[in-house]
Amino acid sequence: MKKLGIVAGVGAALAAVLMLAGMAFAQDGGIGVSDGTAAPGETGDVTLDATGVGAPGLGAWTVDITYDNTVITAVDCSPEEGGVCNEAFADNMVRITGASASGLEGDTNLGSITFECADEEASSDLTVSVEVFADATVGAPADLEPSVTNGTFECAVPEPTDEPTAEPAGTPVTAPPATGTGTSTDGNGMTWVIALVAVAGAAVLAVGYGVVRLRP
Repeated sequence: MKKLGIVAGVGAALAAVLMLAGMAFAQDGGIGVSDGTAAPGETGDVTLDATGVGAPGLGAWTVDITYDNTVITAVDCSPEEGGVCNEAFADNMVRITGASASGLEGDTNLGSITFECADEEASSDLTVSVEVFADATVGAPADLEPSVTNGTFECAVPEPTDEPTAEPAGTPVTAPPATGTGTSTDGNGMTWVIALVAVAGAAVLAVGYGVVRLRP
């Protein structure tokens, strides 16, 4: 029975160690740079992000992003979370560094970088190198081993978009054919003409008569 108790105790201890190891691995999180794109001669942005960092959170970081300086050039850098960023750390490298006493848990944007494309279409890898990535344990920060995600920056002319064809403003309306008899050169047409002339003559006579009657 004692042996069984010892074996059970060892098994429980081993399970606890494995669980703690799994928790330690899980809180390492990740670090990565996003993809970017811009037209030749134009600028575009990418971001550097820490992801999935567990308690007590990310306490210190120094991360370099290397690129092909014949394709793109880093022209600006905006750090987040109180960090510092140097877009000209080297001819082909940007460095973002910072620290947080309270720790940054989960997903955190650590900064953004603006790249300017050269005048030709091409692409550049964005390679992430981790110099410092430690947790926020007070007095004894532990080094984390995050997964790394590299990016790509593409300089390319945007694809043209097909503009929708304008629909006609409206359907032309065709006038219906005349239903009257109209004036023609046949006998019936002449009859109508004579009748109209007679009516007009009568109207003139009536007006003239009226005018005469109004005179003193």
